Amino acid sequence: MLAHLFFKIKTYINYRLVAVNAHGLHSPFLFDFYNEVIVAKKEFYFFKQFRELISTYSKSTSEANALFLYRWASFYQPNSVFVPSGNFIVSLALSVPNAHKALSVSSIQCFSEYERGVFKQLDVSVLENRNTDLIYLDEIDAHTEAEISDYKCVIVYKPHENKHKDFIWENLCSLKVVTISIDLFQFGILLMNRNQAKQHFVVKMR
Repeated sequence: MLAHLFFKIKTYINYRLVAVNAHGLHSPFLFDFYNEVIVAKKEFYFFKQFRELISTYSKSTSEANALFLYRWASFYQPNSVFVPSGNFIVSLALSVPNAHKALSVSSIQCFSEYERGVFKQLDVSVLENRNTDLIYLDEIDAHTEAEISDYKCVIVYKPHENKHKDFIWENLCSLKVVTISIDLFQFGILLMNRNQAKQHFVVKMR
């Protein structure tokens, strides 16, 4: 227990020491990402309703994380997203602003009748195990390395949560297929673009 706590403190301190803000980002893409996603104050039309939904699911996903994911999807504009865990708030955050309002999950039955009704009201199409541009992962393991090449974007929740997850995250960042890796501590983002030079960024999120 103490070893785990020490690891979390150590990794967070290391992150804060090297993380940069907009002034340390020389990539136009990352500069825009920082200003439009991380520090943006823009309110989307959906946010009022979204905040009401988030308040009833506060234990699953915080408001700050949910709004960050929404802004990322609005900024990145994937055609479709895959949320294997079926996390309702995360699924909404990533599917409502995406280009085709398309969501894939492992099983539609992971959502309640009420939740399926919310997706229908928002014109989000929910399908099972379809090919998508983006995947959101709560957990990563040894098999993740072989799976991520199927996507253009991978979001990892809490990549430094424990030593095992941290080790796998570092391996994922080093893969040739990954051209941009962004460490936000709370989230890790991997982008696959074979026409771009490999870059790794550690960015201040809060």
